[in-house]
Parts: sequence; C-alpha cells; structure tokens
Amino acid sequence: MKTSKIILVLFSVQIACLLIPQTIFCQTETLDIIQYTPPKGWTRTPKEGAMAYIDVNKTTNGFCILTIFKSNASAGTAQKDFANEWNGLLVKPFKADANPKTQTQTTPEGWQITVGAGEIEVDGAKSIALLTVFTGFGKTASILANLNEESYLAQVDAVISGMKLDKNAQASAPVSSPPAGNPNNGSGKFGSMTYTPPAGFSEQQFSDGVVFLPQDLPGEFLVIQIMLPLNATGTLEQALAQSWNETAAIKKATSTVVVNGGYYDKTEAKRSFNGWEYIRGRGTIQVENGTPYKTNEGLELFVVKVNNRFERVAITESLSCNRPTNRIKWIDPIESFLFSMQFADLKEPALATGSAKGAGIVGVWQGVALSVGMTSTSKGLGVGYAVYSPVFLTNGQAYFGNDFPFEGLDGVNTRIQAEIHRRDWGTYTFSNGRGVVKMPYGDIPIRMEGNKLIITKNQADHAFIKMNPVDGATFSGTYTFSEYRGKIPTITFTPDGRFNDAGAIEIMYHVTNECRSPAETPGSGTYEVKDYTVTFNYNDGRKIKIPFLGVDYDKNNPSPPTLVFSSVDQKFIRR
Repeated sequence: MKTSKIILVLFSVQIACLLIPQTIFCQTETLDIIQYTPPKGWTRTPKEGAMAYIDVNKTTNGFCILTIFKSNASAGTAQKDFANEWNGLLVKPFKADANPKTQTQTTPEGWQITVGAGEIEVDGAKSIALLTVFTGFGKTASILANLNEESYLAQVDAVISGMKLDKNAQASAPVSSPPAGNPNNGSGKFGSMTYTPPAGFSEQQFSDGVVFLPQDLPGEFLVIQIMLPLNATGTLEQALAQSWNETAAIKKATSTVVVNGGYYDKTEAKRSFNGWEYIRGRGTIQVENGTPYKTNEGLELFVVKVNNRFERVAITESLSCNRPTNRIKWIDPIESFLFSMQFADLKEPALATGSAKGAGIVGVWQGVALSVGMTSTSKGLGVGYAVYSPVFLTNGQAYFGNDFPFEGLDGVNTRIQAEIHRRDWGTYTFSNGRGVVKMPYGDIPIRMEGNKLIITKNQADHAFIKMNPVDGATFSGTYTFSEYRGKIPTITFTPDGRFNDAGAIEIMYHVTNECRSPAETPGSGTYEVKDYTVTFNYNDGRKIKIPFLGVDYDKNNPSPPTLVFSSVDQKFIRR
C-alpha cells in the first residue's frame, strides 16, 4: 500500500464528499462540537480529550485506528492548525515527515478542511496516518486515522464526511468535575443511578454509558465507565462473570488467566454501608492495538445488585507502571465515586458523619498493645508488642489498625475507609466507664481508669493515653532525618505556615506502591495542621497529606527537639 495512492484516493473521494452536505441516518454520538456516526462494530476506546475506534481484520492482519479529538481554539489559519496538529500527533511521537503533502478545501458551511497523509512506524509495523483538520469560526478540530489496509478508507471517509460541527459552540477544554466525597449528594445521573463524578476527571455521557477520564495522567491511561445495567436473575458472582466476558468482547480482548485459574481475582460479595450488595473483580486483558503485539490492560469490574438488575462500572487502565488505581492520587476519587452511587428504587440508610473531636473516649489515643501476626525476625512466634493509635468517632465508628490511616483524618470519608479496609474498622458502644469495640475478628472490651483507656486485646490489658488536639499547630526550625540514598533529608518550617523541603517529606510519605512518589521532588509551599493531619500545599500545585498525632509536641513550643510524622511514626530531629 503506497502513501501516494492513499493520498490520491483520499483527496479525490474524501474532500469531494466533505463538500456535499450529508444526512445522518444511523445513531449518532457527540464529542464536544462534533456530531458523528461511529463505524459499526468497531471497538470504542475513550481517551483524554478524544474518542478512538479500533478495528482489526484477523484474516488479513489489517487494522485501522480512528481517533476523533475535541476542538481547540484556532491558531488563525487552516495551515497553522494542520501544522500544529500534525507536529503534535505524528512528528513528535512517531517521527513522521514534518512536511506532508496536504490539500485544503472549504465546505458550504464555511469550514476549511485540510487533509494530509504520511507513513509512520510503531513497534516495527508500518502504517499510514491520515489527518483531517477542520478550521473555522475561531475553532479547530482533528480526526486521525492510522491504517495499514486500503479497504478501510471507505469506512473512514463515511465517518468524516458524515460529521457535523457546531460553528456556534465554544471550543471547549475537558469539563472539570465537582469534588467527590459526599455520598449523599449525587450530581450526575444515568438511568436510575445518581452519582458524584470523581474529582479530577472529565465526564462525557453516551447513550450506552458515562465515561470519566483523569485530567492529569501523562503517558498512561485510566478510564472509568458506567455500563448499561444487566437485567438478569442470579448471583453477583454470575453477573460479574457475564459482565467480564461482555467487556472483553466489546474491547475485542482476550483475558489473561490469574493464579487462581480464572480470569480475575474477586472479592467476596459484600453489603456496603449504603445498603446495596456488591462484588469486585480485577484482572488483565490483552487488547488488539492495530499491531502484531497486543496491549496488556488492567480491567476491574464493580457490580452492584439492585432489586432484579445489576448496575456495573468498568475500570480499564495502563500497566506500563504500577496500576494507576493502586496510587493514592487516584484511589480516593475512584472509591468516593463508586460508593457515591445511589439508585432511585433503593432506599439507603441515613448515616451520620464521624468526627474525632468530642468528649469522653471520642478522639485519638496511643499506646502499646500485644500484636499477633506473621512470624518475622523481630517476632519469632508472630507475637510481639506494637504501637497502636485507635480512633473513636462521634458516629460510633472505631479504628484499630496496625498503623494510623495513611493520610491522617482531615477530609477522609471514614465510611469508605471502613469499606475498603474492613479489618481495621469497627464500631463501639460505651457508657458508665465501660464498652465494647466490635471488630470483624471479634469483640474487644474497653474501660476507663482515670485518664487512661484500657483496651483488653488478646486477653491482656493495655493502657492508652488520649492525644491532644493539634489543629492549628505550627513548627519552627530545620529538622533532619538519618541518611537516605546518600543524602541527609531536611525540612525547614516557619511559624507563619511555610515550609521548604529537601527530601524529608518523601520519608514522611512512606509510599510503597507508587511508580514515583509525588513527594520525590523537593519543593516549598505552605502547610496546615488539622484533624491529626499536616497538609503540605506545594507552590507547584502538589498536595500531600501526612499523619501528625502530636507525639511529644506542645503548641506552646513550635520548635521541639523532635517532630514525629507519618502513619509509622517517622522521627525528625531539630538541627
């Protein structure tokens, strides 16, 4: 297949068709200002600011990837718009010819259409890239086709020639979503479902679902999609299996067998704090990408049983690095979105929000307790003592995990935390100096003796001291940690709420599941202490939360000899 032949066919057929007003007969979709009819039977793949359609002919090894991009503000001329798009989409990533042959025509509606083509190579496979750029009315929009078989030209031409662009609309950037968090304040709707869109994601509605894409995930992808409900009888496990097979078929993907012999690891069916039952499945699929080599993608399904149907959410993601859904930045907005779902035909219980501020045993405590777990060098029999920081909230929730919540308590939805970390969370009752903490593994008696809380764990009494509130705490001076990666990490605080970090926050953050810790790069900014959490607001926009319980700290002395941060009590020494 010659590039010159494709350009000749494209110029003689596509440009001619684009100049003739088209009537749209099939079901259409809308992306930004563009209304179009997608190619029938192709796999639809949402991307940030775009929608891609993929087809692979396994008989001939032919493929085509058609990507429709959202509009942008025009650079002023059709030639500039095409040059910008060609350079950004093809020259930089694929080293395409910087000066392709092009042709420009004007439609009866006043749009200028510039078409160009060139050869590119991806993983050793050569193909032809066809770029069509619309310019007019202060806007520009692009459509890119990447194909290796001439037979796809007719389908590409049918999609592009059938497009209608709204010349009166504003060229738009991705729509920012409202903050996620309050599970009882859904701001989106699909079918009988209402939801709170995940914070930091753009949102787009289609007839068969809703797609959410992160606005800041360079070089990777993460797609959350609300699927059409599954109207069927049976168990959650059966609905999960059917949904997995359906999703793989839609993406024309094959599933990878996991350790347990199935296609995915699954949680047991559970009833959420919202009152609905759900199940989760997570695994890997291999997706056709138009080359001889398939792309490995992570797939997770979240299935909810509502009366006689199953509501479903699919999450697909890249595996070039540790899954994005394993990272703190994306865990919170995704989990908040999933557990924000409500349904018109299912009444949810009214649940109070909890706070660690209150009288009695409400608050944060700290002490040493007997710990029973896996054997280690320090615990030959799996038994030893460890520091615990239990939390008692005003709504009856109790936290009793091995480490304090990773990002502290400020702004944390404790209902969701208890859902995803069930072993660490429970409930408590307390009156007349005695009570019981009900944890998933058993009941733990508690009682007050003077100013100490006695927790009877593993048939032994352990005394805990209540931590003082730390809201509004300030620090002063430079603090250091022991040598790390050949350097001495330091952080300097000023009492007016500013900090300058040189590696110390990376130690505090104690990340183990990130490809790259957001605290890895030094920086400066402001800090704020609230709800046993210090929030570092970097000047470059980063925000990192670290637990701060106020161990050995007095508000009257902002420059103590030591400061203790993080969920594992990292101690920093004043220099």
